[in-house]
Amino acid sequence: MKKNNLKKDDKSNNKKWKFIIPILLIFLFIGYLSLSSIYSKKQNDGIALALTNELNTNLDQDSLLLSDTNFIKAATIENDSIEEDIKVSDPNDTLGVMDIASNISAEATTDADSKSSSSNSKNTKIESSVDNQAGKRSKRVYDGKRINISIIGLDNRIGTNSNHADANHILSILPDNGIIEITSIPRDTPADARMPDTSGQNKLTIVRANRGRKAYMREAARIARLDKIDYYVEFGFSQAMGILELLGFKDRKATLQVLRSRKGLGGDDYQRSYNQGQFIKQILLKHFSKVTGTIGDILIHGALTFVETNLDFATVKDIVNQLEKNGFADNSSDVILKVRPALGMKFNQYDLTNKETLNKLKAKIEGYNKWSGESKSKNRNVSNILWTAIKSAEKDTLKNPKSSINKLRKYFDQKAWMQIDDIDDRNSIREHLGRVLSTAYFKRNDGTNARKVIDAIQKEKEMFDISN
Repeated sequence: MKKNNLKKDDKSNNKKWKFIIPILLIFLFIGYLSLSSIYSKKQNDGIALALTNELNTNLDQDSLLLSDTNFIKAATIENDSIEEDIKVSDPNDTLGVMDIASNISAEATTDADSKSSSSNSKNTKIESSVDNQAGKRSKRVYDGKRINISIIGLDNRIGTNSNHADANHILSILPDNGIIEITSIPRDTPADARMPDTSGQNKLTIVRANRGRKAYMREAARIARLDKIDYYVEFGFSQAMGILELLGFKDRKATLQVLRSRKGLGGDDYQRSYNQGQFIKQILLKHFSKVTGTIGDILIHGALTFVETNLDFATVKDIVNQLEKNGFADNSSDVILKVRPALGMKFNQYDLTNKETLNKLKAKIEGYNKWSGESKSKNRNVSNILWTAIKSAEKDTLKNPKSSINKLRKYFDQKAWMQIDDIDDRNSIREHLGRVLSTAYFKRNDGTNARKVIDAIQKEKEMFDISN
């Protein structure tokens, strides 16, 4: 009898477990989903926090970005319900740039020049403010003409052929409204570089090197949410040094060090990209008047031969005239800066035209490098490199002019002499290199390229003479 009762109880218990077990599994599954959601949120919050952490953090933001696929998808999502694509707009559109601009909070600015005059020279605090607009998504519709120019800083050191795009900015000029929009893009932004998925090399910087300029401009336009990019301006390390000198920066190397620093100022590549965009903005507002009038014509001619570009004088002059006519550079809101992909980050904003600020930023970067064990790149004697190449090419000019051209052309295109601080030595190298190179072209019956070399050197000389 007892055995029969036990059997009945076992059957009854089995029936209960048949219902209880599925219910438990359902609850466990729901709990798992909830925990996953919470963990995912914390993980994404941690990534956003890591991007804005200052120097004292030890997080490797690059590895965070690469390891989190959700972050990558969010940063490059194609369909964004908040931000619309910017096209070459319809002139009949009733919503214009001035309407949108009125809704954009003015970027916080710091009068570092006036503050620095009264500050204690021993004070190491760096004057800065916070820009919480550049990283935000925004719905933008513009009327009138729009000209998109890609500004590309190439990592091609002296004599090399590397074309990695380390600095990536797009100037969107709205000449009818007297406004310029700068879109700054971090170099490691995911992009189709036609590399294996497992390589970790599908980045915008690699697109320029691996697929060429046209593919790069298409990818940059996609990331910036533009329909197309009309023009490009490219320059390398040596040309950047020359541009900084033209702008009046006495310590060119220190200025470039600040603009190229990725880790020393916090915020990783996003803050660096913002710093470069902010520098372009400040320079545009401060120096725009210099490219107007007769003197401006000389500077424009010289600049166009100093960099690699598909812009011509007539186009640039027309842009300058229209911007001037519509009051460009009257106030800071005439230049709008944003970083894309939009992550909602807040950026530290510095006056990068102020000598004291630059010196303090340089000290901060060097302190970081010392703390982190970052090795300094070895200094190369550029003067010796160029004189050696010139003498070797000179020997080949009569019998083997093609070899002479091959030895000097890259240095000429890079304007490699701009890395030399001694101006007399620099000018002497420029004259000798230009003479040997143009002679080699004439020997090959290539008068067109010979005259281009002569013309470029003459315009460069005029540009630097008038700026000093």
